[in-house]
Amino acid sequence: MFTHAYLTRCAIILAIAAFGSSTASAGVMINKTRIIYNASDKSAASTLSNVSNDNYAVQVWVNGSSDRSDEQVPFIATPALFRLNPSEDQIIKIITLPDNTLPTDRESVFYFNAQEIPSMKKSQGINKLTIAIRSRIKLFYRPKGLQGKPEDAIEKLSWQRIDRGGKAWLRATNDTPWNISFSDINFVSAGQTLNVKDAEMLAPFSHHDYRLPAKSVSQQGSVSFSVINDYGGITPHPNVLVQ
Repeated sequence: MFTHAYLTRCAIILAIAAFGSSTASAGVMINKTRIIYNASDKSAASTLSNVSNDNYAVQVWVNGSSDRSDEQVPFIATPALFRLNPSEDQIIKIITLPDNTLPTDRESVFYFNAQEIPSMKKSQGINKLTIAIRSRIKLFYRPKGLQGKPEDAIEKLSWQRIDRGGKAWLRATNDTPWNISFSDINFVSAGQTLNVKDAEMLAPFSHHDYRLPAKSVSQQGSVSFSVINDYGGITPHPNVLVQ
């Protein structure tokens, strides 16, 4: 695993009895931190591995940023529900639906979900808490014919220091068809380094204002930031001048 920035683990209580107790730990792991689906390919794939000594039922699906269970998306993950025994692997295929109407001039982002449900052993009794753990990673859909490479977006990224509502902001502008996933963003000015907390992804052909944690900040300075590449690795970009 390269980064934990975009791998979210949510514990959902399925059953609980009074005075019960338990511990939760992930037994099923995804072999990557993001999935790249090129439209020129018939499908995308990921492998789930059971790294524990327990049996699991595993459910997988794709949804959008809203994380609603009823959200309609143009993807199917298969097999959608399966059993995974200790030390076993399962390859998951993600396929687009025939009526795919996604934009053809930019990347689209969805989320691949894998939820593990441990089997209940008879020896555990009725007072055992059963917990399902969900892993959620980004799925990037890349249509055919996009100009350049994802790395080009980083080189063309521009920064501006602005004031709005009595607060200091750092505006990032992305004029490319690629999404930019930040690991961290720092504004450096007058010997002061200000870190942007929870820097969210920057969408194609858009700008986003990131809040700086200070009321009085110089307009002059530079930005040092890191991005997450297709393989989940971190690529640093230090000392980019603010326009």
